[in-house]
Amino acid sequence: MARPRTKPLQIAPADDTDDASQSQELVDETRVHKAIVDAVLSQKLPPGTRLVETPLCEAFGVNRSLLRRVLVRLANEKVVELQHNKGAAVAQPTQTEMHEVFEVRRLIEGGLMRRLCACARPGDITGLRRLVDDETQAYQNGDRTNWIRLSGEYHLAAARILGNHELEEIMNALVARTTLMKALYIAPGRNVCSFEEHTAILDAIAAGDAELACRLMDE
Repeated sequence: MARPRTKPLQIAPADDTDDASQSQELVDETRVHKAIVDAVLSQKLPPGTRLVETPLCEAFGVNRSLLRRVLVRLANEKVVELQHNKGAAVAQPTQTEMHEVFEVRRLIEGGLMRRLCACARPGDITGLRRLVDDETQAYQNGDRTNWIRLSGEYHLAAARILGNHELEEIMNALVARTTLMKALYIAPGRNVCSFEEHTAILDAIAAGDAELACRLMDE
């Protein structure tokens, strides 16, 4: 008995339009996310500020669906709080939350300093010094947003030297939260020269002085 003929499988060509649309959405999400974070870091959006969807969509030229994805991402990063029946607002960390988060970071960075003093290579130290130079320049230029961001990046770069991916993930979350807290509660114009502290810590690491590095990190 002859087998029934089957039609050859036809695979529809990829829709370049869909790919382009998805790519543009990712670009827009990144753009909106960065703009909101920068506004928070620069205190243009103070703690508790409501993020109303309609004016934000109009300002960024995006739809509500995309904006809501960004707000959910920001909520996961603790930058905003999603309030039932009220929408989103810039986070307002309590004093207790701030104390606990900074304590956890301090405990972890104590171990990080000891490991760096034992294994950091000259090239690692040089890379961190470049970051401190950029941080110093941003502060001197009055670029508050970039200064705060680079101050956090210094700690992330130090963690990356050890090549421990679990540590990097933990530090990413901690630095994101402490960076936000600094931005929210350090008054613009206040003289908080983190780059000077970072230079002193680097000098201690380069000298292999773990106790000094830990003490400086705690101050």
